[in-house]
Amino acid sequence: MAITISVVSHGQADLLAPLLDQLRLAAAAVPMQVIVTLNLPEERPAAASAPGFELEWITNPAPQGFAENHNAAFKHCRTKFFCVLNPDVRLGVDSLSPLVACLTRLPGVVGPRVVSERGDIEDSARRVPGPLRLLARWWHRRFEPDYSPMVGEQTVDWLAGMCLMFDIDSYRAVGGFDEKYHLYCEDIDICLKMHLASRHVTWVQDAVVVHDAQRTSHRKLRYLIWHIGSLLKLFTAADYWRFRFLSERAQG
Repeated sequence: MAITISVVSHGQADLLAPLLDQLRLAAAAVPMQVIVTLNLPEERPAAASAPGFELEWITNPAPQGFAENHNAAFKHCRTKFFCVLNPDVRLGVDSLSPLVACLTRLPGVVGPRVVSERGDIEDSARRVPGPLRLLARWWHRRFEPDYSPMVGEQTVDWLAGMCLMFDIDSYRAVGGFDEKYHLYCEDIDICLKMHLASRHVTWVQDAVVVHDAQRTSHRKLRYLIWHIGSLLKLFTAADYWRFRFLSERAQG
């Protein structure tokens, strides 16, 4: 089945060009529509001249946030599945097919196994954070995985937003990404809403992508402020506490 892929570039033509090449190869296995949003002024990469799939461009007059950009792209979606993809993600020829197969059986949102360029598994599937847990994680610099990558498909609390695929009915059911967040925690929020709407949140090991993680919140004060602000919004959101309550009650 065909998918629509939304990519937002922040002046990242050097990352966008190889991604478009990889999407061209992946389109042989999964027909696709690709929507690229230029959030900052930049030239379109040469790879865009003969993409091998339906390619649409959105040029923002002013920069928008993660949620706003992908929600705007979703309005152009004409397929059953909608995928958000960071420019710094690298795909294999068959990275997307397992996600489509899983979503067909388990509607909601799915994410792949994400590995670094060295092959290390990234922490892209996680349990819902609490303030004390986040503080302990930062203080002790411990980043043990919350879920085992040895399970082929498993339900998780939330999936990181560098590569997420939704069926469009589920995306609409939760109202897409919440635009009150700016750059951080949109992925946590939408996954919690999927759980609360009785949809599935599934980590799929047969789908593998490579991510050159740019953890800007660790390096730039502006991004750190955005990150803290988004966490405060998350920790005061009704859906967050409703999920925590239902999850803890289910565990006894």
